[in-house]
Amino acid sequence: MPANEVSRIAASLPADEVVHAREPDERRREYPAADVIVTTRMSTEEFGLARRLQWIHTTAVGVGPLLSREAIESPVVVTNARGSHSEAIAEHAIALALALRRRLHTAAARQAQRQWAQVELQAHRVSTLHETRLLVVGLGSIGARVAAHGHGLGMHVTGVRRRMGQPVPHGVADVLPPDRLRDGLRDADIVVLALPRTHETRALMSDSEFDVMRQSAVLVNIARGRLIDDAALIRALESGRIAAAGLDAFQEEPLPPTHPFWGLPNVLITPHTAAFAADYWPAVVDQFLENMRRYKNGESLMNVVDKRAGY
Repeated sequence: MPANEVSRIAASLPADEVVHAREPDERRREYPAADVIVTTRMSTEEFGLARRLQWIHTTAVGVGPLLSREAIESPVVVTNARGSHSEAIAEHAIALALALRRRLHTAAARQAQRQWAQVELQAHRVSTLHETRLLVVGLGSIGARVAAHGHGLGMHVTGVRRRMGQPVPHGVADVLPPDRLRDGLRDADIVVLALPRTHETRALMSDSEFDVMRQSAVLVNIARGRLIDDAALIRALESGRIAAAGLDAFQEEPLPPTHPFWGLPNVLITPHTAAFAADYWPAVVDQFLENMRRYKNGESLMNVVDKRAGY
């Protein structure tokens, strides 16, 4: 978190002690006195030090790096930044999908080589958006916005979600439960992953999923890297089992220079920047300060995480 946003928090909470603990030694020193901690990750050791802790707020959406067994079993409340940047992330997902479908990554590569690639690019056949089927895996705040954008562009949108009893987001024509994921994959031209990383979703996309996808299909991941079996995706891309992948999240970040993804011509990489539009931090801090107001007044907090479910 930038220092100016920490200062804004401190100015908004004049009766409280606000400490900016960036380094591990600072965290170890300050955590025992903390009632509330704002962070994106916390080790088991650090959680054990925070003996007064009542509430953890993460400035991200994913909470996996916070959920040690001890944290899950404790009464400590965890909240996240869900909704703060859903629009930016959804736009990024659609941008990746359209760029790959129209082979803009190839055009950019040929531009760098000063090559007029008209013959190469026109040989690629792609359906128009009104003939395109979009599968959105995960219909939370981000997935719902991806679905709305896809529908607005004329695509037929299918969603996959666990909680089948919830209202269907705008623009979603069909909703499938997780055990029918492969049914959705068989029909999809574009697949967008917009779901949290949990024990159930780890390596959700592996060989058996890629094997049922269309050869012309595009996969977009703007969620978590561990949703994908990297080796399986590489096999699918190299063999032409699927057409292309747009990736904004990875199992290891920064992505190592030796990783095969860098060298695949049908992969478009963005360095975990989907959430960044104007300024990332003001909306996140505003959300935290509203939750702090609720916390002090004994009101229900926004975005409380089901720690056992992982989101």
